[in-house]
Amino acid sequence: MLSSVMKQYLKHMYLLADPIDQVVPSQLANVLSVNPATVSRMVRKLSNQGWVKFEQYGRVYLTHEGKQLGKTLVKHNEVLEQFLKIIRGKDDYLLNEINDLEFNISPYLIKKIEVLTQYLRALLLDRFPVSLGDNVL
Repeated sequence: MLSSVMKQYLKHMYLLADPIDQVVPSQLANVLSVNPATVSRMVRKLSNQGWVKFEQYGRVYLTHEGKQLGKTLVKHNEVLEQFLKIIRGKDDYLLNEINDLEFNISPYLIKKIEVLTQYLRALLLDRFPVSLGDNVL
């Protein structure tokens, strides 16, 4: 089972991966504000679980499964951000809450939030097609 920290690493690895799914560990360390040794330890853990492939000289590649999960985690973040836009919660506090929540929420609940967000967006666009539509949504 993946911890929330492991999910965070996979999400950022997905975002940083180049076209051949290679991730530069030093870039990951910079994004996550951790030291390279911490990244190396986590990469080994993720490799042992089959999410990444770790090779000599610091080469790290997302496996197919790692890439799919990274993509899913990015989508979870987008769903939560869209929901916050609708409820007018785009301040730093709420964005930090998303970062904490996104790795600890079930795919089932994310799907329900996504459906609710789509419904609210459609409802708001029907009621406020020009004045609020572009600013809120």
